[in-house]
Formats: sequence, structure tokens, C-alpha cells
Amino acid sequence: MLVVIAIIVLIGVVTIPSITPFLKGQSLSKGARIVQAKALAARTMAINSRKTRWLVFDSTYSKLSIKDENNSELGREEFLPDNIEFDTSAGTWITGTSTISFDPNGSADISAFSTDTITIKNKQGNSKNLRIIGYTGQISSN
Repeated sequence: MLVVIAIIVLIGVVTIPSITPFLKGQSLSKGARIVQAKALAARTMAINSRKTRWLVFDSTYSKLSIKDENNSELGREEFLPDNIEFDTSAGTWITGTSTISFDPNGSADISAFSTDTITIKNKQGNSKNLRIIGYTGQISSN
């Protein structure tokens, strides 16, 4: 029985270092999926209501929300995973809140950003870029 336990511990010691980077990457991918899903929801709301909707990025609290023309929140706020945040260090958008507006035709107005890329990063410095395609309103991950 001690031999079996020793083998299990040995396998655990060997596999944990190889799994750790994979798990860190999963958290970053989850953050990207949250941003993409919230953008799709804002775009869909704009098309269905035939009114402009705004996707609000709050870099202070790492959250996203959708607002209407009265600045009322539509749906619930979404938070990025605990160790993921918006990367404002590149100077492409300011700390605090930034918005993307989605028009009733499905396109996105990214004039509030000085770039078409949103970057999210984890505490270890790994990052993932999300590109906004203005004429379609899609956000793709690379």
C-alpha cells in the first residue's frame, strides 16, 4: 500500500508543474470569452431594440456592463476572473471606464479607443489581445 501511495505522489509531483501553465492560460482564455460574450450581447441588444447600446469596460473593478441611452444598466454586470484585468499600461485607453457603442446595424463605434485592440492580462504578465472589428461589431481573440 505504501508503494502505491508513493507512486501516486511521484506522479503528482511530476505532472503538477506541467499542468500549471495550462491552467493559467485557461483563466486568460476565460476572460477573453467573457469579453466576447458581453460584446455579442450588447451588439444583439442594439440590433433587436434598434437603438444604440454601450459596452462599458471598467478597468478599476475588471468588470463589463451594457448600458442604454439613459445610462441604465441592461442585464447583469460581468467580472473578469480574479487574476485577470484589463491592461491599461499600453496607453491605448485610460484607467477607469471606457465604452464601445454598438449601432442598430450591428457595427461598433470604437472612436472612444485610440486603437482597435483590448488587452487583458493576468498577474504574471501574460496577456491576450482582443481585436474589435468596427464594421461588423465582432471581437476576435488572437
